[in-house]
Amino acid sequence: MSKKIAIVTDSSSSLDFLKHDFEHLYMVRMPIYFDDKEYIDGKTITVEEFYERIKTEDIIPSTSQPSLGETLELYEHLKSEGYTDIIHYPISKGISGTYQSLFSIKDLVDGVNIHIVDTKSTAVILGFIVLEALKFVKLGKTVSEIINYSDYLINNFRPYFMVDDLKYLIKNGRLSNAAGFIGSVLKIKPILTFNNEGEIIGIEKIRTTKKAMNHIISKIMDETKDYHKVQYFIAYGADQGLTQNFKEQVAQVINLDNVLESVMPSVIGAHVGAGIVALGYFVLEK
Repeated sequence: MSKKIAIVTDSSSSLDFLKHDFEHLYMVRMPIYFDDKEYIDGKTITVEEFYERIKTEDIIPSTSQPSLGETLELYEHLKSEGYTDIIHYPISKGISGTYQSLFSIKDLVDGVNIHIVDTKSTAVILGFIVLEALKFVKLGKTVSEIINYSDYLINNFRPYFMVDDLKYLIKNGRLSNAAGFIGSVLKIKPILTFNNEGEIIGIEKIRTTKKAMNHIISKIMDETKDYHKVQYFIAYGADQGLTQNFKEQVAQVINLDNVLESVMPSVIGAHVGAGIVALGYFVLEK
């Protein structure tokens, strides 16, 4: 029996902003809250509206997991469309409970195999992993081949990012080693990354924005200099001056035409703020 494979992800994946023409992609959207008012990411609030609000209002928004009811309805719909397998790529379990929650519904749909992947990532990183999975679907690869290559990518990426203001990460509890950074929030530009569990951690404290950006770029170039093939990616919030300066510095050492680029989705912006820049890479060939 031939397999029909659907790929599911969530709106933290940046796929609203990454051009592609793949079929078999389905997305569940995450809620964002300004006080008690709920918005649905990319549906009832745009990324432009979101960043304008956090820049002009004295409020730190919060987020929650995609609706399990809507996700279950999607699974049922995909079954009715003849899909035999669903591979679900949720936001990292290190920053959201989504991954774990999906196990409570994965066996409720008879007649379709549901595979939940521990992505250890989000934003443009997650987006690239999903796009590569879709490429494999188009090529007619098996579920095992798709998941195995996804696992390779998940274990072979590295981002570094700088935030202008740690208050978003700290307020929403998304910085795993926050204690070591809180005392000097106003005096430093922290360099952050994901650890092996997909949690956001601070790794270095640097005094100025310019030095922090230079440090990120230098680390990336040093780490990738001996690899045969890498895919670079860049992401940013809504601080246009910061973004432009960062991209200009990156362009001095990397051809931006070959870089995967995206704004941070609103559900990620809620945890990092508008003033963020990130650079990273996937090792495609060692």
